[in-house]
Amino acid sequence: MITDVCRDMILIENQLPFFTVKGFFRLLTPYYQQGTPSILEMVKRHFSCFLSNINDNMCDSEPENFVDLLRSCYLPLVPIRLEEGTSKVYNAPKATELHNAGVKFKPAETSSCLLDLKFADGVLEIPTIVVDDLTESLFRNIIVFEQCHCSDKSFLHYIRLLSCFIRSPADADLLIRSGIFLNSLGAAEDISDVFDNICAEVIFGRKFYFQNLAENLQSYCNTPWNRWKAILRHDYFHNPWSVASVLAALLLLLLTVIQAVCSILAL
Repeated sequence: MITDVCRDMILIENQLPFFTVKGFFRLLTPYYQQGTPSILEMVKRHFSCFLSNINDNMCDSEPENFVDLLRSCYLPLVPIRLEEGTSKVYNAPKATELHNAGVKFKPAETSSCLLDLKFADGVLEIPTIVVDDLTESLFRNIIVFEQCHCSDKSFLHYIRLLSCFIRSPADADLLIRSGIFLNSLGAAEDISDVFDNICAEVIFGRKFYFQNLAENLQSYCNTPWNRWKAILRHDYFHNPWSVASVLAALLLLLLTVIQAVCSILAL
């Protein structure tokens, strides 16, 4: 029953103002309040038992409701600024396209929040995301809250970026194999469906928090040399036997050329 109650507590239509929840807490006698943490910490501990990716970045200010509190657990403490680049890149390439261009996906070892993505030297670091039965409901309700109450829609931009990466089950499977997604749903197709549903009928603005990241990824994909290196690595150097066969073929070609040159000089 407690799991079902937790599911109801994250629905935007079930929210109570947080000052009301705090008022209920204060009605407890001093005997029950003694030695207990703050109401913010208690609520966070409760949700961390059922929701994944809850971190320590909870703001100290009083939230409007439970959804606002959960949103703060996914965002950086310092407010972020939207970036608007000079090019018209408003979407990032999908995961398989990045993989074919030689981009390596790596789970971020240290990250302050889910939005802490980094791309350098062909390696894209993404904080690990646990996808379970509550993920779709939670993310959709946070997006609804942002669209109705927040000028800063940073979580919406994060979901927009993930939806760019995941445009098919093959993209989701690639991110699962890379350790970016911890899939508790089942098949890779389930994760693809989750992000399709989350972004359904959501209006995205033209400004994009991950603008520079999207431009860098697109530029990397558009560089022919990166694609050629990726093809060599994927098709010819993916295991020691392939490397040995390629080297043997090159050696045979070199010996053939030398033999032809020697034959011409002998004439």
